[in-house]
Amino acid sequence: MAEAPAEVNGVETVTLNKAKSLFDEGAVFIDVRDQQSWSLGHIEGSVNLDFNASEFAVLYISEELDRSTPIVFYTSSPLNPSSAMASYFASTWGYSNVYYFREGFYSWMAADMPVNLKMAGRTVSSDTVVR
Repeated sequence: MAEAPAEVNGVETVTLNKAKSLFDEGAVFIDVRDQQSWSLGHIEGSVNLDFNASEFAVLYISEELDRSTPIVFYTSSPLNPSSAMASYFASTWGYSNVYYFREGFYSWMAADMPVNLKMAGRTVSSDTVVR
């Protein structure tokens, strides 16, 4: 798999700090990894729309979605270009507040940001893990 691009035309690439600000402001985070990866761990409150599955098309066909809602696309890391492609498509489909979080889930988790993890058959949030 090719490394993700640093920037996407028509989309704002955001750093970890900017992604956290958007998270705090209530932006919708969309994890475009497959369902299995998402179920093992994801940014708290994120939605899973696998870029490589037909479910991703809901962003295109839905007339109920507010296309001005801030949305942040991410995958696991900069080694996966799917979030760049998802961001690009969303912007061409008329979404006006699209953000590309290139650093991805692993950097979010490493920075001790809010996550949901599945550990030993149980789902836990980062708030319940003893540090």
